[in-house]
Amino acid sequence: MKIINIKNLSVKFNQKEKDFEAVKGISFFLNIGEILGLIGESGSGKSVTSQSITRLIDDAIYKGSVEYYTGSESIDLLKCSDKQLQSIRKEKISYIFQEPMTALNPLIQCGSQILESSSSKSNETLFELLNKVELNDVERVAKSYPHELSGGQRQRVMIAMALAKKPELLIADEPTTALDIAIQKEILTLLKKLSNEEKMGILFITHDLISLNEFADKIAVMYQGEIVEQNTTTKILNSPKHPYTRALLESRPSHRKKGNILEEINDLLVEIDDNLEYKSPKTQKLPINKPSENILLELKDISKYHVQKNFFKETKQIVLDKISLNINQGDIVGLIGESGSGKSTIAKIILRLWKETSGAINLNRKNIHTVSDLSKEIQLVFQDPFSSLNPKHSIGDAISEVYQVSEANLKSHEIRQKTVDLIETVGLSESDFNKYPHEFSGGQRQRICIAKALAKKPKFIVLDEAVSALDVSVQAKILNLLNQLKIQNGLTYLLISHDMNVVSYFCNKLVVLKNGKIIESGDSEKLITNPKSDYTKSLLESSIN
Repeated sequence: MKIINIKNLSVKFNQKEKDFEAVKGISFFLNIGEILGLIGESGSGKSVTSQSITRLIDDAIYKGSVEYYTGSESIDLLKCSDKQLQSIRKEKISYIFQEPMTALNPLIQCGSQILESSSSKSNETLFELLNKVELNDVERVAKSYPHELSGGQRQRVMIAMALAKKPELLIADEPTTALDIAIQKEILTLLKKLSNEEKMGILFITHDLISLNEFADKIAVMYQGEIVEQNTTTKILNSPKHPYTRALLESRPSHRKKGNILEEINDLLVEIDDNLEYKSPKTQKLPINKPSENILLELKDISKYHVQKNFFKETKQIVLDKISLNINQGDIVGLIGESGSGKSTIAKIILRLWKETSGAINLNRKNIHTVSDLSKEIQLVFQDPFSSLNPKHSIGDAISEVYQVSEANLKSHEIRQKTVDLIETVGLSESDFNKYPHEFSGGQRQRICIAKALAKKPKFIVLDEAVSALDVSVQAKILNLLNQLKIQNGLTYLLISHDMNVVSYFCNKLVVLKNGKIIESGDSEKLITNPKSDYTKSLLESSIN
């Protein structure tokens, strides 16, 4: 039995020159207790579709119908009264968004925020909801503020809020994108369990096609505002028909593509007589670029712990436990593990943002604390490029500032030329010099952050989840760019990631962390084909394709 039936939905926006049609006459339906994955790149119309179901976009022009079924009757949500729509929004349809930290109020305890969505305000209801989303330490979670919980816990709180009103339809917009693979799997398992138990339909929006395997019942693929293919999950993943779906699957980084240039979606699609066709990939090998035997960075028995004082008692929280690691010039080292394993702590210690409790770090055989200007040696590229860039500065000014500080003897026209050269090196153009961050796509902004990191000519770059939030097609472009820059500039990378597919393709060495300890490390090829630890095996089983 259907819960929602969308017919010929179009969504337009008024713009100065002409109307922009974000969604172009799409149709799909969702049954009670069914999970539909809506897949596509940024700009394909996925989020606009999800928000249009309950008319959340005020300035949009809607056409078509969104039939919502209540028993044997249906209500067209695009044409019903505001009062009817408000009632359905309040009682029948819930949303979960990608980033719980921005969706939750940082000043209100999580328990209070969950109960805001429920008709019952009792602790019994609250604890029942927290148990339902498998947050068993209910009293602590209820009294915690969002910043006191992990990413996975915050996402479970968001799910509890969504379940509080007992919805018939749950719309989840990229809820697992920023989570590590273990937490991602837990959240998907939880949502599938809740869908079965509550007989709740789920519209799950994502740009990761493979994550829908064994989770969604069916998949709809969106491309440039249209649904180009929809079928059962098994048929879409095993025998895709549309050229775009085939290109999405082929452009994913994976272990089998190691040593090759990744095919980008545009390379796999060709338009012939106004028809989109799939072009078989051409395997292009990366130039052989073996790492040097010279050790660039050496970590010796690095430990880090925090001391928490509670009245007269001190407790020691160990974050890192005797980490030893050598990174040679030209290495690409992948640091992988679940949230809380110590990945980012290692990066912060290397960058001297935190000080190790014990142990030593040598950079080019010198103690890292004796290096006067570390920024000339090591740079960092973050996960979220938008928050890394000042929205008030054009990208040209943002990169020029680095030259003004590091090469003060240069004249203004020389700084501009060096900035333009660097912008072009990362695949942008001189015409982008005066544009601001909001005028670029996510992948372009990440290129700008890479350009800023390169401005001081470092030999070592830390990539902190630098591709995890990007679309598959953009991910391929950035990884290809990083490989190209490594070969051109002799760079060394430390890639922090939760995606085993990315690190197995990109890295020549892998370090697997858990609870602040190195579980396993070594040559990536040997580690992936013959893992020793059960933990590494579980990571490989849940992610390698």
